[in-house]
Amino acid sequence: MRTRDRDNISLCELLAKDCLDKKPRSGCPKALTDEEINHVVLTVKHDFCTRRMCLVDIRREAGLSHISDSTIWKTRRSRGIRAYKELFKFILKSENKVIRLKYCMDRKDWGMDEWRNYRFTDEMSIEVGGLFGLNLVWRDQTEKRHDDCVGCMKKQGESVMCWGMIGWGWKGPFHVWEIETSEEKEAAALAIALLEEGRETEEKRLNEEWKASGEWEELRNTETAAFSAQRYAEKHDNAPKQRVPQTHRGKRFKLAKYKRGEGKGIDSWHYVKCVARPVLWPTCRDQLQSNASFVLMEDNAPAHDSIFTNARREEEGIKKVDWPANSPDFNPIEHIHQQK
Repeated sequence: MRTRDRDNISLCELLAKDCLDKKPRSGCPKALTDEEINHVVLTVKHDFCTRRMCLVDIRREAGLSHISDSTIWKTRRSRGIRAYKELFKFILKSENKVIRLKYCMDRKDWGMDEWRNYRFTDEMSIEVGGLFGLNLVWRDQTEKRHDDCVGCMKKQGESVMCWGMIGWGWKGPFHVWEIETSEEKEAAALAIALLEEGRETEEKRLNEEWKASGEWEELRNTETAAFSAQRYAEKHDNAPKQRVPQTHRGKRFKLAKYKRGEGKGIDSWHYVKCVARPVLWPTCRDQLQSNASFVLMEDNAPAHDSIFTNARREEEGIKKVDWPANSPDFNPIEHIHQQK
């Protein structure tokens, strides 16, 4: 274009004309080729450990130590991979997966009318002096619950145990456990000894009544005759030896023996004494009076699901939901834990 023509042309006319240089700018070439970018992505997604590597380790693992950290960072972001906060979950057995699925399918169409009958309970351990850092994992948005992208938390150090209860539009009681004193342990041991003495007396009474009944007499005759026939066959007919049960000689009623847990956690005795009997069960009775469809939710912790706890709960006439194992994600009170 001549200089005189260029001085008299407007900007719009200049942009509309085909006189501009449309060749691609030279600029700075890409630091990594598409093949190298794919290699970086595959390296990051290789396993549980690589997803948690720092940038320096990723460069070394991928064989790209000559590339800067910022380049590696931009490369992964271009493929949708970012550093997200790590999620945590339990590793489930195959049978527990089936139970969890059934629990969900039975309730998939539930609405407010059904869920308002539930009262959710749980404990929360608050670690004293603990430092909770941010755990990051490299992934894209579709890999939120990928097995390599989730971990499992473990408790360390001293902690304070709390217990709470919530429902639909309802906030229940809250309890903080105190450390059991030596006097309380001695009192518990004495109470358990008396409980065991009563258990043995009741077990003996039930079995004596059973042995005085016609049912036991019939069972004894049947098993004795079977035993004699088997011995005769072994002696005269060369029959193979077989064990013939003699249940009439034993006990029909065997009441469970209670023994305190040896761990530092909350056992069933402590749970019933400090929370269930003074706090939880009175609250449940109040809920039953206002709502006959009330259901208590407790997880499968040993303190909640022991023979001792279940027997005491049944005596109170309180219904408990059949809770799937290792399912904290089904319990809405867990979200309160995470916020704390």
